[in-house]
Amino acid sequence: MTSHTTATRSRARFFTARFIGAAVVAGALVTGSVLTASVASAAPAPGVPEVTAGLDYVALGDSYSAGLGLTPSTGLPTPECGQSAVNFPHQVATAYALNLTDVTCSGAETGDITVDSQFGNISPQIAALSADTDVVTLTIGGNDLGFTDVIQTCLAQTADGPLLFPTQDGVFLPNCNAGYAAQGVDSLALKISAQVAPSLASTYAAIAAAAPNAKVFVVGYPSIFPATIPAAGCFTTLGSAPSTFPFTTVDTAYLHSVEVKLDAAIQSATQTAGFTYVPSFASSFGHDACVTDGTAYVNGVLLGDGGLQPGTLHPNTLGATLLTDSVSTALDAAFPAPIVVPTPPTPPVASGPAAVTPKPALANTGLDGGLVSGGLALAVLLLVGGAAVTVARRKAA
Repeated sequence: MTSHTTATRSRARFFTARFIGAAVVAGALVTGSVLTASVASAAPAPGVPEVTAGLDYVALGDSYSAGLGLTPSTGLPTPECGQSAVNFPHQVATAYALNLTDVTCSGAETGDITVDSQFGNISPQIAALSADTDVVTLTIGGNDLGFTDVIQTCLAQTADGPLLFPTQDGVFLPNCNAGYAAQGVDSLALKISAQVAPSLASTYAAIAAAAPNAKVFVVGYPSIFPATIPAAGCFTTLGSAPSTFPFTTVDTAYLHSVEVKLDAAIQSATQTAGFTYVPSFASSFGHDACVTDGTAYVNGVLLGDGGLQPGTLHPNTLGATLLTDSVSTALDAAFPAPIVVPTPPTPPVASGPAAVTPKPALANTGLDGGLVSGGLALAVLLLVGGAAVTVARRKAA
């Protein structure tokens, strides 16, 4: 009996030790798994929205996206593109932890997005898109209108004219409005509706096909010419300062009206394509190239050796910040942070005199523990009493 009992207890201790050891090992494995998962899914840096971290972002477009005139330069996709490392695509990518592919290039037209090899040595920008692309930004359309040629044509000698350069016939027009809107027909407005708008529509359709799973954000151009001309005017003579505004009063109003039409065409084509339009035109009013108090979002005309310099009538550092903020607002709306529903607190267990210690549960009996305990005690008494009566009867016999 003793040896059997000892063996049984030893076996029990062995199984108990095995169970505890297995539990410790299992706990270590679970803990290790939790730690591994935690490292693998580490949260992004503080301030970076977790919902956008790691998404693939492709920046397309012209000099307003490339950041022409801002330093330092990336030299990509080719040095002629004038792409800056602090343009709004780079700033947005950093703020939202996006994987950026920046193929923006100064001078790009819609054809350079879809089919043409700009400068003869880079692929069409659309080649950077795929079904894996998550986010796309784009500025395009200004060069389709002939932005650079228009600016050079409209440079003036005084606020009242004439223009700085003569026409092909050798005539010095009083302003460029007289040339572009001759005989009551606005050739720039006509070009926007007949050429630029259709080109935008076909370009947007090509982008949608090349990046079917992406959210596409078309960024509008900020205001260059003031919506309201100040009483003192805006004109400053070309070359009289590092940044000047050499446009007649008439052309200042006319060119602003052209901006309005171009912005409307871009917004309309964007909405038709189902993309998100990111406005910056109206929000930049009062910060145009006419402003001289240091709050301008775009440079004036920058003249240097060889003519107009990179960055002329393009966003400066403040302008790049405006575009970054505008795109950020659109991203926040498109990728809202998940709403975390707090877990309701567990109600506290009652304590003190009112607390009642629960009775131990009995498996598969359905009987109250007190009844069972009392029944067992009664059974023992009956057995003992019965045994005593039996012994007494035998002695009596």
